[in-house]
Amino acid sequence: MRIGILGAGGVGATVAGAVAKDKNAEIVLIARGETKEIVLKRGWILESEVLGDQVIHPALVSDDPAEIGTVDVLVLACKSYSLKDVCDRYRSIVRDDTLVIPFQNGFMAAQQAQEALGKGQIAHGFIYCLSKIVEKGKVVNVGTLLRAGFGFPDGRKNERAEQLAAMMQAGGLPTIYTADILEPIWAKFMMICGNSCAFLYYDCPSGGILEDSQRMAFLKGTYDDLYRLAEGAGVHLPEDIQERYLKEFAEMPLNSTSSLYRDIKDGVPRNELEQIVGNAVRLAREKKISVPFIAAAYDKTLQTML
Repeated sequence: MRIGILGAGGVGATVAGAVAKDKNAEIVLIARGETKEIVLKRGWILESEVLGDQVIHPALVSDDPAEIGTVDVLVLACKSYSLKDVCDRYRSIVRDDTLVIPFQNGFMAAQQAQEALGKGQIAHGFIYCLSKIVEKGKVVNVGTLLRAGFGFPDGRKNERAEQLAAMMQAGGLPTIYTADILEPIWAKFMMICGNSCAFLYYDCPSGGILEDSQRMAFLKGTYDDLYRLAEGAGVHLPEDIQERYLKEFAEMPLNSTSSLYRDIKDGVPRNELEQIVGNAVRLAREKKISVPFIAAAYDKTLQTML
């Protein structure tokens, strides 16, 4: 199975680290610049308590669509704001039967990939993968929360997707392949969007939220907003999910934040505000669903970025 992995960050390295253990996997890393040169020279380094420390040697490392040719699977492991651009650039490596799995944050990645590519078997996907790039070509998984899933909400059968899920699972990355994929995607979205909105609105880490009952009420309000929004989108989340997430939030280290909050705080020019928060606000407007807490965080953040 020829597996293209677009993106050399935490998600890409984690998926590669799982499938590399299968002798039938031919990994094609789509990377450019210094990262490409480093991986060609010394390999792609992954340090992971779950998957084991390893040096991955892709069969090909390239950013040239002509050199890459077509792939059986394309894992889209780039940031969500880059999705359209990379799909436009690498459309030629996708066949009609190529399995395409977008692992971006948010709930619109599959739709955006379908619109940009116009071909391929576009699955919906999610991944929990807390990682950091310690240097170009070297990724460290932080902690042991690693799991992934993908599938087709219309219930279509896809043998290649079943094989890939089994390959990832056998490689040590807990992976599900299911038609009920929208529920875990929205469950993850509720957590990252809700938490990010609280961090952004109050401009503080988790400890600053936990010490104030009004701020905790705001956090719960974001979860309630997103629960209603999911219902409006036809996705039924577990009834206890808000309370579960509040409990998990209380158990975080007191200095915890989100990558979106850190990017905005650090003035990173390209960030995922629109994909993580803006898309929720726009969907709510489209469906006439009230999301006052999400909207307040979005509006306040836009003002601070002016």
